[in-house]
Amino acid sequence: MARKSNSSTRKRKSNDDDETEDHKEDAPRKSPVKAQKSTNDDSNVASSSSSDSILDLSSQIVAAFHSRSNSFLACQVDGGAVEKRLWPYFVRCVVERQGEKKPLEHAALAVAVLTNWDRADSGKGERLSFVVENYDNEDLSDVTHSTRTEAFALLLKGMLPYLHKTSQDSANYNDVVNTKTQIIQFLIHSYSSMELRCKNSNAPRVTVIDGPLIDLAGLRLWSSVPFRKRYLELKRDGLLRKRYGLFEARQAQKKEEQDVAFLPAVVKAVLEAVLDGGWEKQNDMDTVSHQNGASAEYANNKLFISKSLELIIDLLSYPQTRPHVAPYLASHQFAVLLGLSKLYHDKSFVLFRQQVDMIIDSERMEVVASATAATSNEEMQNLPHDDIASRTIYQRAHTLQKLLHRHHLRETSEVIFAGVGRLTDPNWLREKIALWTEDTLYDVCYRSRLMDDNDETSLGTSEELAQRLGCKRRELLTSILLYNQSSRKSDAVLLASAPLYPIETLLWDPHSVPPGYHYGSSTSSSTIPESLSLPKLNARFLSAGDYLLRNFRLFRLESAYEIRGDLVDVVKRMMPSVMADGYTNDSNYYGRGNNDSANKDRDLFAKTKFQGWARMGLELKSNKEEKQGLRLIRVDPPKLGERVPANVIAEVVLDLYHCATSLIEEWDALGEFDNLFLVSVDASKMSGAPAPMMLDKDQRIPDEEDFTFPQRYGIQAVRGCMVLEVRDEAGVVLSDPALAYEEGGRPEPKGKRRYLRVALDPAQYAADAAGHGSPLGIDVYDTFNLVVRRHGRENNFKAVLETIRGLMKGGAMSMYRSIPSWLMPVLLGYGGDPSAANYSSPKMISFSSKTAGVNSPTAALDYGDTFIDDVHLRDSFVGCDVTVDGLAVTDAVPMNGTNQGRMKYRVKVIDQGPGKVKVEAETYPFPALYDGNPIRFTPVQVSAIRSGLSPGLTTIIGPPGTGKTDVAVQIIANLYHSFPTQRTVIVTHSNAALNDIFDKVMLRGDVDERYMLRLGSGERNLQSTSSSSHDFTKTGRVAHILSRRGELLEKVQQLSESLGVSSPAERGVNGAPSYTCETAEYFYFHHVKKRIESFEATMRIANADAKPDNVIDAFPFQKYFHMDKRASLPANDANQKVKEVDALFKELSEYRPIELLRSQRQRTDYLLIKQARIVAMTCTHAAIARAQLVELGFHYDNIIMEEAGQMLDVETFIPLLLQRGESDDSASSHSRLKRVCLIGDHNQLPPVVKNVSFSKYSHYDQSLFARLIRLGVPSIELNKQGRARADIAKLYSWRYDDLGDLEHVTNQDIFKKANTGLAHTYQIINVEDFEGRGESTPTAHFYQNLGEAEYAVALFQYMVLIGYPTEKISILTTYNGQKELLLDILSQRCGPGTPLAGRTPGAVSTVDQYQGQQNDYVILSLVRTKAVGHVRDVRRLVVAVSRARLGFYVLCRQAVFGNCHELRHTMDQFAVRPTKLQLVKDEHFPTNRLVGEAIPKDSLHEVDTVNDLGALVHSMQQEYVMSA
Repeated sequence: MARKSNSSTRKRKSNDDDETEDHKEDAPRKSPVKAQKSTNDDSNVASSSSSDSILDLSSQIVAAFHSRSNSFLACQVDGGAVEKRLWPYFVRCVVERQGEKKPLEHAALAVAVLTNWDRADSGKGERLSFVVENYDNEDLSDVTHSTRTEAFALLLKGMLPYLHKTSQDSANYNDVVNTKTQIIQFLIHSYSSMELRCKNSNAPRVTVIDGPLIDLAGLRLWSSVPFRKRYLELKRDGLLRKRYGLFEARQAQKKEEQDVAFLPAVVKAVLEAVLDGGWEKQNDMDTVSHQNGASAEYANNKLFISKSLELIIDLLSYPQTRPHVAPYLASHQFAVLLGLSKLYHDKSFVLFRQQVDMIIDSERMEVVASATAATSNEEMQNLPHDDIASRTIYQRAHTLQKLLHRHHLRETSEVIFAGVGRLTDPNWLREKIALWTEDTLYDVCYRSRLMDDNDETSLGTSEELAQRLGCKRRELLTSILLYNQSSRKSDAVLLASAPLYPIETLLWDPHSVPPGYHYGSSTSSSTIPESLSLPKLNARFLSAGDYLLRNFRLFRLESAYEIRGDLVDVVKRMMPSVMADGYTNDSNYYGRGNNDSANKDRDLFAKTKFQGWARMGLELKSNKEEKQGLRLIRVDPPKLGERVPANVIAEVVLDLYHCATSLIEEWDALGEFDNLFLVSVDASKMSGAPAPMMLDKDQRIPDEEDFTFPQRYGIQAVRGCMVLEVRDEAGVVLSDPALAYEEGGRPEPKGKRRYLRVALDPAQYAADAAGHGSPLGIDVYDTFNLVVRRHGRENNFKAVLETIRGLMKGGAMSMYRSIPSWLMPVLLGYGGDPSAANYSSPKMISFSSKTAGVNSPTAALDYGDTFIDDVHLRDSFVGCDVTVDGLAVTDAVPMNGTNQGRMKYRVKVIDQGPGKVKVEAETYPFPALYDGNPIRFTPVQVSAIRSGLSPGLTTIIGPPGTGKTDVAVQIIANLYHSFPTQRTVIVTHSNAALNDIFDKVMLRGDVDERYMLRLGSGERNLQSTSSSSHDFTKTGRVAHILSRRGELLEKVQQLSESLGVSSPAERGVNGAPSYTCETAEYFYFHHVKKRIESFEATMRIANADAKPDNVIDAFPFQKYFHMDKRASLPANDANQKVKEVDALFKELSEYRPIELLRSQRQRTDYLLIKQARIVAMTCTHAAIARAQLVELGFHYDNIIMEEAGQMLDVETFIPLLLQRGESDDSASSHSRLKRVCLIGDHNQLPPVVKNVSFSKYSHYDQSLFARLIRLGVPSIELNKQGRARADIAKLYSWRYDDLGDLEHVTNQDIFKKANTGLAHTYQIINVEDFEGRGESTPTAHFYQNLGEAEYAVALFQYMVLIGYPTEKISILTTYNGQKELLLDILSQRCGPGTPLAGRTPGAVSTVDQYQGQQNDYVILSLVRTKAVGHVRDVRRLVVAVSRARLGFYVLCRQAVFGNCHELRHTMDQFAVRPTKLQLVKDEHFPTNRLVGEAIPKDSLHEVDTVNDLGALVHSMQQEYVMSA
């Protein structure tokens, strides 16, 4: 804050307190009298956007902001004020060249306020989408991207003067601070939206806002760096010196100063607020529930400081701004000053301390980031990660020693001759500095360019700064010198010492693991979300270490959030209470009778008793006669070079005596590597208080989000552990997987007690032992009295974290050996050219020419059966000169479902200059034993297949229904046939999608099943619809091979007997073959091969004279093939039968290792690393199994990822690292990976992140696929959909570039016929309040709408009663609460005893859960009646409206959703149809009525209300019962 003030601040009362919505949603859209009328009509934009009207609107918005008129602001946001009026104003200023003449400040602030309006459901980057979108605005239809860039720079110019405004008047002081906070928040949004690109036809896909933003925090900052420091840095970096010289020249040419110093103003304001704010006088305001009566002035300043620090942390994380921001902050000792401030040492301000620590950590990472950015990929591979940091530290230490030797030899001799390790030890160096005089200390800082009291750019002299900090000048100078000389631990060391399991302090830390609903609330304004001490995922990263470290922390925190919810659920169900003298003191359970002095003596004998029970939790009991619940067994010493114990092993005793049989079986199912949580609950310390109330709500905070829960329920400690083995009372190891394969299966456990050998977290144990964890030290492990287990899939977090930590431990060299050099810069975003990994780039052309197993783009590519016929091939290369076998393609009649005469194709594309491309195709025979590809791919799909077969990175955008799975299957099959020695890995997000792809690959029939393998828990759910009856798990593959081996050995036995080599008497038990794979090989070489060679020699002699028509006499295997000597055997048939014999022994030779290997694990590992050529797994299993795969020596050449848009960034990254990089005679930088194909749709829902704060604040829901698209990596967008009717597809096709329909969408009868009994193929149905109410929330965030639920069920009943198949109908909704309500009503309307008993929809689901699925008819309930809710996220809207093929009916409050600006493209199409359901009488499924056919008025029935539809359904049910 700018000055101290004792005056009381004015508390403004909100004008719409009664209308405030919850954290996730917008405020109700009820505009006040002064609000502009919201309309979807854009025709009046130009006429209503004069300068005066814009300034008037801006003034209203700014006034509403200061008076907190949230309803007015909400109305402007929904009406699109920014997109329709304010942003076009800045564009016109640029076009008319009047930016210097027109007032900008109010309009710019209005843009910031509306853009910052908290829309927790908006997607990342969408807040600034108005810069690149046209929004049907005539003013923006022909605007170039350069004009948009200038307009955005003008917008920033109008905002920045607010950062320099100050006010000593307490009346408007809060307004000034809040305005600054708004500008800071807008800049945060802007920098996070960098890489935003134009997509319209008038502008190429180039970035728009990056230039002005980078310029704002770029070279201009060097003008604010002290002269001596700037001179030194520019002298070291010649390129930077040249660029800065050009910048100064441009500045000198300007007639008047136009540039506003942005970051220096922010830094100065922050330091003034921190150093001069008098924070020691304030109460704790750094909590989730703010105290009543807290000073608004201090709360506003606190928010300003936290947002400013958030912006600075962001600037340090962007590669574009960090090279300038970090030196500027270091030159002014910003982090040191914050660290010495009283605010930093005040434990009540946790967030500030955490943010300062993040700045310190980020600044010290500069040595790694700068070196990484300055070196090439090849240099990075040869330079270990830690050496980069060490090199800079050594340079600093040597520079200091040289300086001291030259100027202060006698006084500092110990430091001069000390080793570098000593100089980087802050404790040792502090002792030595204490011996120096203060003048010497200042002189060293001055000569080191760390402090200059005479520089005009400094923030003050050292004496002045020390006085403001409240410390001595020596302490300040010492801290500055120590900070400069100290080193940051490497990322690998940081992760090695980081515990993998969350503990109680982390689980209930509101800033590290915030509540899921919390993001968006703030201390002073509903438009500004609170800052959090969380890392963020950006589009670009500083290094591979920076990327992994951020993902590690966020993955761990997201896991902690989910774990917290599970622990809270178990502890509540267990109902802890105090048991004293053998009796339960119930009053303590409810928080009463625990304060009198008499209880102190009784508490000495008190024990915690659990009165309830939980399926996922179990009490740990201990007494003198039995082993205690947890017992430490051993602590292994640290490994060489590490500081934490190698292993910490303990034993947990579970007593299942009181458990039901089903519950015992669940606990007995615990196996190796399962994770458990140990909880210490002390009921005597339970407060018993209820959960706090939610802000501006009449509901209490849910227990899983309540940070006082540990105090309320007495939770003292939480620790995690991993199961190593489970034994019963007889000592039998129940967790041994080999027991399942023994005869008789797994034995029945003995007794009711289980002994679990568990591995505790070594890093956490070391922290506890050192006193940094629990205050009890290692004694905390004696206090655990509750063990909690979790479900399998959600309990895999530790394996993923260990994988990331293992990657960091290996360093950059390990990752670069696994990921090719042409791919890593593109993935991390620090490569200059985003198209460098595309197959047509010069880099990839060079790579393909030097790498075996890779086709050059100029060479012929084997497309296999991609093309149905010659015409299909010609049509797939539009505008090209196409020849097949040297002949031009004629318009022959396309093939109709038969493979007779079908051929396979090798195609060569020859670029003959601009606009001239020649395609030469060669054919080769099509096998007659399988059907092959039946799909006539579109030209864009063929382009995607071509890219997938070529080396490099392929990104395929697949809008709904465009056949992206079919494209993936064709790429897989073509790679299988074209490159027999290569292995392809298939990865998806869900088991269902993986099974779908795997099943389609098998259905083709041309991929030998013995080369296919499915990994992961979902492998058992793979239901093959092919003729194969074998499963594709590892054990299933072994069983199949052993069975197949037996079949082949039987054929060998028969062949041997037919040749007289052996007799039936030599067979084994029960007539089993006497041969093994080994003896069969001997038999082949000694008997079969000789006969084949003799036959071939005879054929050569016969062919020399004349080709014989019958070779039956010379054929050696007549008896084996049961041939009559009098029969005729042509030479070609004889050769074919010889090949069959050869193939028999060749296949047996592949099974010989399986015969030699005896253990099941050895056999499955052999299949994985030697035989399988197509390996499928989910991204989760890839993370879990990576260490094992690398250890086994697993290798692969190609990887195809489906659902890439639904995978977390790191979940896509890890599957690229499933192999240890080794040289394979290629130029791929020791990486065998040749092709990476990512398939997804970033316009649909992103990865699922349960905590909103992580997704919205940290951008953790960002997928690598979406990030690459955002970076401008070349992509192929499929442009023909074949799922839905053309009119239904138009509801979402606007979101894509030129998405059209396949021919069958208009030609097939199913799309021509109307929907039976329904007048429209799609319709929005307005549902008013039912029984006086619309939406409701029985519990917090559990939204329901009874009227819509009843309407949806009644419509379903109506459709079923007129003959619709129930499995063809799905009911979807946007909220889980509504889903539960729908299921409840369905159980009543269609349950036992009803006319429609057992007739349920094909699916009742939420939109999010239904992504990737479809149905013919969909009924959608949008639930909300007060606000739009999270369907405002256009990605969720796209998913919702693209699930239906033939009929789509939306139930909602039309006035709410129809006026939402973001949804206008879809809602405008709904608006042209009636908002009341229109039915067609007397129709029964299926109808012969055509779409668009006129319906007689007397056949139409319009439904007014849900009661009318209910009455109609009731009468129809009565008729149905009578007819039955």
